[in-house]
Parts: sequence; C-alpha cells; structure tokens
Amino acid sequence: MDFALSRAMPRSRPAVRSKKARTALIAGACVIVGVAFNIAREGGPPREGTRAEVSPPPSPAVPVSSPARVPAAAGTAALTANLRQPALSLDELQRRLAGGDSSSRELVLREELPALVARDPEAIARYAELEADIQLREQLIRQVAQLWAKTDADRAMAWVTSLPESPERQATLIDVSLTVAETDAPRAATLRDTVVGNIEPDGVLEAIVQRWAERDFDGAHAWVEARPRNLQHDKLLQRLVYVRASGGALAEASRMVDASFDDGASKSEAAAIVSRFSEAQR
Repeated sequence: MDFALSRAMPRSRPAVRSKKARTALIAGACVIVGVAFNIAREGGPPREGTRAEVSPPPSPAVPVSSPARVPAAAGTAALTANLRQPALSLDELQRRLAGGDSSSRELVLREELPALVARDPEAIARYAELEADIQLREQLIRQVAQLWAKTDADRAMAWVTSLPESPERQATLIDVSLTVAETDAPRAATLRDTVVGNIEPDGVLEAIVQRWAERDFDGAHAWVEARPRNLQHDKLLQRLVYVRASGGALAEASRMVDASFDDGASKSEAAAIVSRFSEAQR
C-alpha cells in the first residue's frame, strides 16, 4: 500500500503543473484580448515615441545651439531664416511680392534678398531696376545696394552711380557709403568723395570722417589735411576738433583750432565747439 502511494504521488505533479500552465495561458489570453481591444479602439498599433519625446531635455547649464534658441517673439520668419533654404528664383520672388501689402513685402525682402544678392547680385540688381511699382522699386534698389556693398562696395557703388539721376539714387549712394563706413571708414570716405568731390560741404562725408577719426584720428587727420583748403575742408576739420574735444583732449583741440584754421567763421565755429566742452567739464 505504501509502495503504491509512493508511486502515485509523482503522477499527481504533472497534473498540478498543467493547471498552472492553463492559468498562465488564460492570463496571457486576457492580455492579448486587452491589447487587441485598444488597437481596435485607437485605430492602429501603439506609436513609438519620437527622439524629441524620448530624449531627456538638455541641461539648463549647457546652451543649446539650435533654432530653438530663437526668441518666441521673432516668430516663424526668424526660424525660417535659421533654416535657410536655397535662394528663390526671381520668378518666385515676383510671385511672392505681387499683391502684398507693405508689411508682407518687407517681410519677404528681409527673408529672401540676402540669399539672392549673395548668389547673383547683378541679376537681382537688374530685377530691381525693372520693377514697375515705384515704391517697391526704391525699396528694392536701396536694400540690394546695401547688401551688395557689404561684400563688394566698388561694384555696388558703380551700379548705383549708373542709375538715372533721381532722389532714390542720391539716397542709395548715401546708404552705400554709410554701410561701408560701419567696417571701413577710410574706404567709405573715398567712395563718398567720388560722388561729391572736394569742393562743397557734405554732411555724409563729414559723418564718415568723424567716425574714421574716432577709430584712427591720425589717419583721418592726414586725409583731411591733404584736401584743398576750402569750406569743405574746414567743415571736415571741425569734425576732427569735435572728436578731440569730446574725448577730453581740450588742449590739443584748442591748438588745432589755432593752427589749422584761417581767421573767419569756420575758426569761430571750431573754437565754439571747444568752449562748449570746456564749460561742460567745469
């Protein structure tokens, strides 16, 4: 009897394991049914997370160099500028400009002109010349000239000089000179000199020479002194006196007034500049 019982016990174990397997199978089936139900309800398999969703955010201590750094106020236009595509064709530019108001045109030009000028400045310059809309033509010419002057001032100036005489031409010549003066005041002074000559006073030339003197006084002074002694020379020299006096070198500015000006209105005006700064320091 004991022997029979001992032989019977091992036979009962497979039955127990079979019961556990059935339980596991039932549980697994429930899971499968649940997944199938969710798939049917959502219309497709679960979506894998994108890299942006599954990656941890960057540490605040490490600056992120990406379009995400563009301030929100800059909007889509600034983001598009950072993700610059190849320059538009001129036909596409014309299509985008056609029928737009001044604000939309300004946005298109700000976004697209830099790439167009970089690719083919002569072509976009010619396109600007032939624009029928007078207001848009002036806007195109001035912006193209300024962008072109940043990379090739001589060709930009030659193009603007070749345009028919008009107020827009004069304004654009000023634009080119002042654009060049931002990085190369001596070159800008030479360019402006080719337009106005060395006879009549010119406020733009005076402003350029003043900027030049603020960076390289001796160079600007030598350039002015090499010019004919006339009213234009005196006006330029007054700018040099202003740079010295505003920088605190009042004694040197006074000596320049005494040595460089003939007696007359120009000398009195230069002396008044020095007096004004002398009184401000008292």
